[in-house]
This record gives sequence, C-alpha cells and structure tokens, in this order.
Amino acid sequence: MLKYIIRLDDATPTMDWNKWNKIFQILDKYNIKPIIAVIPNNEDQKMIIDKYNKNFWNEVRLWQDKGYHIAMHGYNHKYITQKSGIIPINKLSEFAGVDINIQKEKIKKGWEIFLKHNIKPDIWIAPAHSFDYNTLKVLKETDIFIISDGIAFYPYNKYNFYWLPQQLWWYVEKQEGIWTICLHPNNMNDNKILELEQIIKNNIDKFQIDINKLYKTFENRNLNFKDKLYYRWFFIRRKLSYIKTQIIKFSKSIK
Repeated sequence: MLKYIIRLDDATPTMDWNKWNKIFQILDKYNIKPIIAVIPNNEDQKMIIDKYNKNFWNEVRLWQDKGYHIAMHGYNHKYITQKSGIIPINKLSEFAGVDINIQKEKIKKGWEIFLKHNIKPDIWIAPAHSFDYNTLKVLKETDIFIISDGIAFYPYNKYNFYWLPQQLWWYVEKQEGIWTICLHPNNMNDNKILELEQIIKNNIDKFQIDINKLYKTFENRNLNFKDKLYYRWFFIRRKLSYIKTQIIKFSKSIK
C-alpha cells in the first residue's frame, strides 16, 4: 500500500486566508480530505498574518462537515521549554517537560473551546512535534485517540493511542507506506501552491485516502523491526543534514 495524507498546520483566525483558500480549492477539486491543525487559542505573534476573521469557527465547522479531519494543535502555540519529549525533532515545546497540571489545564481549555463551537477533534498535533508522556495521560481525558506524529512506515498502536506517522514536509516519491506530508500554508508562495496541485494531479490515487478506513486496517498494528530501523535512519539523516549545513555556513564565513 502507498498513500499520502495532507496535513495543514497552524489554522487560526489570523492565518493567511488567501493562501489557505487556494489550497482548499485544490483539495476540494481532487476530493482530498486533509488533516487541519487548529490552534484553539493562538498567542503566537508569528501566526498573526491576516486580519482577525470573526467567522473562523464557522469555517472550521464547514471543514469538518466537508470531511476534513480537525486536530487540536496544542493550546496557544507558545514555546515555554527547550524539551523535545517523545519525538526528538525539535528542542522547544509548549508541552514537553511542563508540569502535568499545567498541561491538563491547557488541554482542558483547548478542548472546551472546540466543544463550545460544536467541533469535536479526534486528532492531537503538538506544536513543534514536542510533547511527553504526561501529555498523553491528559489527552486520555478527552475523546482524542489519534496522534498525528511519529516515524514509521505505517500507522501503529502505542501507549493506547493510534499513531498516524508524520515523516515528510514535502512530496517525496515512495514505494510503499502511509506518508503524512506536513505543510504550512502561511509560508507557501504561489509557485509552491501550483506545484502542490501538479503533484496531486499526477498522483491522485495516492492522495485519495479515507483515514477512518485506515484506522480499521492498522488500529492494532505494532511497530516492527523495519519501522525501528527507519526511525534510526531518519534521525541519523537529520544529524548529517545539520552537520552539512553548519559546514557550509562555516566555509562561507571564512572566505
């Protein structure tokens, strides 16, 4: 099996609505149902791009009605620790290393905001991929049971959650697996958006995926040796890429 899931991060009332709407038009045109990472109470100044849309939550309900998958993207998207938590991708976090009672309060408030607007997310997406085991304990007090994160070839069950691996930030041709591509529409230019449409058009069968059916297929799957090997290679490759970047920067500085 080879399928790609589109994930769009950082939906807020002040997001770049022009870019987001262009992407929505493409996804609707090809009947693609993305995951939308919604920040329930944004306090991140970098996410204030457009004027405040007072109809934001009505829009989120419309996405939900269209079959888009709504995810809780943290609470306020403000990083308060330099911890990476379970997924060691970034050493900054809204949740990892934070006292469990503070995490509980933030997740409870975020959850209530969604419910207040008649929206019931079933997916968790941590800002910067960083959260810890206490985060999972607190999430058990909501109806969220899917984590959009992790490095593996296929979805799996771990810590009594269903994990949809998120391994890509742009399309890469693969031979097998379920690959979540995390996009940040606020940062995409028109050329990138056009390129996205062309990629989807050329690979339409790989992007049309029913996450609910996927869950039934993989809900009891455990990580295997191949997944664990890929996990190790993923982070080795990241380190090598970082070292290469630093060498290039150093070379330029001494010229």
